[in-house]
Parts: sequence; structure tokens; C-alpha cells
Amino acid sequence: MESSVIDRAVLAIVQSKTCQEMAEIIRSINVSYYEARNITAEDFIKVFRVAHCAPTTYLGLQGIGKWIVSIILISFLIFGLIGNILSAVIMYRRARRGISSYFYLAILAIADIGVLYSGGLLFLLELVFNSHPLLEKKIYCRFGLYILHLFTYMSAWLIVAVTFERFIVVRFPFQSILVCRMHVAYTITLLIFLFFSLYTVHFFFTADIFSAPILTEEGYHPNYIVCDINIKTHRRLFSFLDLYFYSLLPSVLIIVLNLLIISTMFHAIKQRRTYLQASDYNATHETCMRNLHLKNKSSSSIRTQFFRSRSLG
Repeated sequence: MESSVIDRAVLAIVQSKTCQEMAEIIRSINVSYYEARNITAEDFIKVFRVAHCAPTTYLGLQGIGKWIVSIILISFLIFGLIGNILSAVIMYRRARRGISSYFYLAILAIADIGVLYSGGLLFLLELVFNSHPLLEKKIYCRFGLYILHLFTYMSAWLIVAVTFERFIVVRFPFQSILVCRMHVAYTITLLIFLFFSLYTVHFFFTADIFSAPILTEEGYHPNYIVCDINIKTHRRLFSFLDLYFYSLLPSVLIIVLNLLIISTMFHAIKQRRTYLQASDYNATHETCMRNLHLKNKSSSSIRTQFFRSRSLG
């Protein structure tokens, strides 16, 4: 009798709480409650999840949305691969003529392929086939995160390198002859690769496969298997560093450099306009003075001829 009363009380709590809140409440229930039913707290949570928080299947509009996303993602993977390969080949051929900007763009196309397939392909496999390659082994998890972050950083900072080179060409055209060379481009690209390779190598030590409670649109997952940095404090630290190195700092540098390029171009246009106006004024003034001189000369010649004719007469 007492057991049925407790069961009804638990059922009333279940109906008024969310799945995530219930998981925490179930863990805090007295151990004797589970012992009387020969079940552990974790087993009770699994039963509760199946009964009340089971993930929904893709049906109706949700299923249509899944396949629309899948088709769009497949299109990105196919056309992104073809476009970036063609860009890399064309830019590399032009870079062989000694133009360093094309070398940056060729490497950027390769990095974009890495970003597209290290992230998009894995998401497609999870969405369509419910396959999780990174969750099969720890080495897959760590190497996958390493590759994904390395290509992402390379893509962002190669854009910064191209923008900086364009700024040097516009702002310091004579000094750019020394900076915009192929061996400089090789060195900068190698430094970017080495720096972020050393920075992202921490994933081989900090990343792991573990379970964590996650609430998604499909339901509450109290033991969802994830591939991420295992220690929570390290996860927050590296998330902040990723935001800084990948998004914040490159964005600020690109915006500042582009603003400097625009201001330099406007200043050059203004100077050119002033020079052209001064040249037009000088040309007009010289023409007027020349015409005036010719007019005075012709008038003097006419007067001289007139006086000569009078004297002869």
C-alpha cells in the first residue's frame, strides 16, 4: 500500500517536471526505494526515459525537413569540392608567375575543403545514416577534432594574410615589392600551419568520449555519448580561446585592414583629383598666356607694318 502511494507521488512529480529535472530528482530519491524494486537509479532513469522522454522519430514535416537539409548538405559537399579544387588549380597556376596572393588563395581553397568535409560530411553521416565515426574510438575522436580545428584556423588566418598583403600593396606600393614575394608567402603559410598545429595538438590529450545529459528537439538524453574535451574547466577555456583565435581576432584584423585600404584609396582618389584639377588650371593658364602673347605680338606687328607703310608713303 505504501509502495503504491509512493509510486503515485512519483508519477505526479513526473507529470509536472521536465525530463532533465526528473533525472536529477530520481538520482536524489532514497536508495531504499530502488532496493524494494530490485532496480538501480540509473536503470530507473533509463526506464523513465523510454516511457516519457524517448526521442521522437523523423515523421511528417520533421522528416521532410531532414531530407531537405540532407539534399542541401550533399549539394554543398559536391559543388564545394569541385569549386574549391578548380580554384586551387587556377590560383596555383597563377601563383607560379610570382604573384603571392594567388598562392594564399590556392591554400585557402584546400583549407576550405578540409573544413567542409571534416564538419559537413560527419554531420551528413549522423543525419542520414545515424553513424558516428568519431565515437567509435578515442583516436578517431581526438584526430577528428584536431583536423577540424586546424583547417578552421587555417581558413580564417589565410584570409587575414591575403587582406594584409592587399593593405601593403595599396598603402606602401614601393615597399610591397619586398613583401609580396613567393618565399614570404611560403614562410607565412608555414608559420600559420605550425602555430595552429601546435595549438590544436592539445585535443590528443584533452578530448575524450564520454556521456553527458543533453536536451534536444528529439528528447532528453541523460547519457548521450559525445566527443569533446572531457574536463569542464578546460572545455570553457578552450572554447574562449577558439572564439578569440577563430572569430574575434581575425574579424577585427580584417575589418581594420579593409577600412585602412578603403581610406587609403579615397585619399589617393582625392589627391589624384586635386592633381588633375591643378594640371587643368595650369594648362588653361598657360594657354591663355600663350594666346595673349600671340595677340599682343600680332597687334605689335600690325602697328609696325602700319607705321612703315605711312613712312614710305
